[in-house]
Amino acid sequence: MSEEEAPPIYDSDPNEDTSWLVTYGDMVTLLMVFFVLMFSASKINEEKYDLVAQSINQGFDSPGPDASTNPTSAASQTVESPLEEAKAKFDELIVERNLQGEMSASLSPYGLKIELSSNSLFNSGSADVKGSMQSSLTDLSGIIQGLGEEDYIVEVEGHTDNVPINTAKFPSNWELSSLRAVNVAKLFESMGVKKNQLSAIAYADTRPKQPNLDSNGTAIVENQATNRRVVVHVKSLTEISQANVD
Repeated sequence: MSEEEAPPIYDSDPNEDTSWLVTYGDMVTLLMVFFVLMFSASKINEEKYDLVAQSINQGFDSPGPDASTNPTSAASQTVESPLEEAKAKFDELIVERNLQGEMSASLSPYGLKIELSSNSLFNSGSADVKGSMQSSLTDLSGIIQGLGEEDYIVEVEGHTDNVPINTAKFPSNWELSSLRAVNVAKLFESMGVKKNQLSAIAYADTRPKQPNLDSNGTAIVENQATNRRVVVHVKSLTEISQANVD
């Protein structure tokens, strides 16, 4: 048999209908074009990626992406509590009125603690608030009232040094510290703080911040001045309730 007469070679049955391959090839081509277009049109949102990655990492208690490069980091979303805002306002008041060393504020486990020097509030042996301090206490009262009367209580403590007092009005430091606390509380009340939010407590010389005497029994004048003070505690009822539950 000559080469020209050799029968054709087929990979499959020559009678099989293969027209479907054209449609299949077209479909595959269209799918490829579709995914290429989708890929070329897509753009990864790096910011969202970082947020998702940070959330996942925090869930596994590991550090997430660098917060300094993330505009929506936790640091930028930090919101001050009302007590933190009140402390910031009081700190501004101290600077504005140049009362550093006479007043100070700090956050306590139950709220805001404000210390007022008795030397700035009262004359020696007196429980009458000086007129020069009225405006500062008015501003302090406004800061306290800004917290809301339903959520906070105000405790005013009177403290003295260890120097005895014995006058017709003040037989001892108990009476002096008591009336000083009461007068500050009454001043707050006159400025709008609700009476049922207020309380006055006398400690006399029982809770000094610093030792009144050195090891030789000699008075430490600077420490005695520090111990003569009025302390205002602005306490959160929520924090108190949680502490009682715990």
